[in-house]
Amino acid sequence: MSDDETLAGLLHAFVEVELRGALTLDDAYACKVKYLGKKGLLTELSRTLGSLAPEQRRARGQEINEAKAAAELAYEARCAALKAEAEARELGVFEDLTWIPPTPPGTLHPVTRTRRALERVFASMGFDVVDGPHVEWARYNFDDLNIGPDHPARDMADTFFVSPPAGSRWSPGDLVLRTHTSPVQVRTMLTRRPPIRIVALGTVFRRDDDATHSPMFHQIEGLCVDERVSMADLRATLYRFVSAFFERPLEVRFRPSFFPFVEPGAEFDMQCPFCGGKGCSVCKGSGWIELGGAGMVHPAVFEACGIDPERYTGWAFGFGIDRMAMLMHQIHDLRLLFEGDVRFLEQFPC
Repeated sequence: MSDDETLAGLLHAFVEVELRGALTLDDAYACKVKYLGKKGLLTELSRTLGSLAPEQRRARGQEINEAKAAAELAYEARCAALKAEAEARELGVFEDLTWIPPTPPGTLHPVTRTRRALERVFASMGFDVVDGPHVEWARYNFDDLNIGPDHPARDMADTFFVSPPAGSRWSPGDLVLRTHTSPVQVRTMLTRRPPIRIVALGTVFRRDDDATHSPMFHQIEGLCVDERVSMADLRATLYRFVSAFFERPLEVRFRPSFFPFVEPGAEFDMQCPFCGGKGCSVCKGSGWIELGGAGMVHPAVFEACGIDPERYTGWAFGFGIDRMAMLMHQIHDLRLLFEGDVRFLEQFPC
């Protein structure tokens, strides 16, 4: 093999074999040392120039220098390519700036689920679903519901009163954060004529805060006004509701009680849906679960709303949506519904 073939072969081996096979910068540098270092293969050829005739030495030296320059360029090009590949790997995760990491799907809050389920059941029974403002006139919240000025419910310890704007003609006691959803019944009777059949669901506010009470909670109120409406209709409606909501026949019972806006009034209980009335930890062994209050609309409420109590009768009921959510999901502390703890909410997937 001639010296030209040796030089070309070494250059080819360095560029096409050694550098192409280098996967890291350290591999490429090792190739450079092997061929271009002080004891490298191409460097060794330079030491053979002394054995050549003077007329050949110059041309041969130029060929070797050109081969070394080509090898240097090939080495630099391979290093640049390896650096670009490394940067591409590092930046690959962020290449698509619009990509959003997958997150677990969101779910409905247990109170929202319960509220929507209640709306569906009562809508299927022919009730209109209505709502009203959170900041309410004290007249609608108390007076028109036969709750007089001296009633304990109007005490500052129970009610959030809203301060009127400066220079307003309103008095400090005119506006409140509604303490129940019953004002929606008043608003409805003031704007509609019987027959009326509505349910009102929404947020209400009272000065309570413990394991079973919250300063903000959710209620549902039902109202039916028509000719010859009776307590029997009320009981039948509540029986149909609890049986439809819990998807099994459940009994309803009344216990006499007093509420200013109904006469007669009653607390109503439902047969425990978890034990069928046999007694369990949810119903505390009684077989019954207290739901809320109900009764026949007081004639004074009809008069305040412009409805003739001699012609029309009506009944109303109300209970807590949060209480119903706690029953459905067996939640022991009401405050868990309002704290926004993701660990709690993750227990209620779709």
